Amino acid sequence: MKSYWVLVGSFGSGKSELALNLALEKVRQGPCMLVDLDVINPYFRTSERGDILEPAGVELIMPPFALDKIEIMSLSPRVYSAFTPGEGSVIFDIGGDHVGSIALGQYKQYFDRLPGESVHVLFVVNPMRPTAADLPSALSVLEKIQYVSRLPVTGIVNNANLAGETDVSHLAEGYALVKQLSEETGIPVWGTCGTEGVLTQFKQYAADHKLDPAYVGRLQLIEVMMHRSWDKFLKEGL
Repeated sequence: MKSYWVLVGSFGSGKSELALNLALEKVRQGPCMLVDLDVINPYFRTSERGDILEPAGVELIMPPFALDKIEIMSLSPRVYSAFTPGEGSVIFDIGGDHVGSIALGQYKQYFDRLPGESVHVLFVVNPMRPTAADLPSALSVLEKIQYVSRLPVTGIVNNANLAGETDVSHLAEGYALVKQLSEETGIPVWGTCGTEGVLTQFKQYAADHKLDPAYVGRLQLIEVMMHRSWDKFLKEGL
């Protein structure tokens, strides 16, 4: 039976980066499909990394004409194939905020047919972004996303980061926020994301400060693949 991973959150929360890393992890365990449902921000989408996903064996579904310098606000009919019986994993990368999550609503009847335990809706939180900088802001985004997507969030992800400037203090700040959010909503913390060096430091920080493992969750290693630095642009382009 397929497992489904739906990544939602604010703009700049890091959903696409997590989607890429999850896809490359899941494809080592069996068939994997990554569905790019972002029709809001064409500048920053998982489809850009087809050069990495497809050689690894990940089936990529993206909006029509994506990456062709033509953008139309529509979704590929191939998305429906994600709900056909089979094995493996399906990962949905959703556009930012509740506006991006509207695209999920049309698939509600298909999600409703799936066993509840096979669907994981992860709310990705990056408190370094103003739309999720504190509990009221993050809670507002979460509630709006659940309302328009018509899917309940099943897990919260601490993805606190400032791109290349990220250090352990940012993950610690993220821990405090997702702990509050989890206590407020009753939604468990799924995990904490970070690059190898930062995640190693946070693991030690969590032990030294006796952080509650329930609000740390799994430590999800992130390899940065969605680059948007000026230096990289000058060398390689987008």
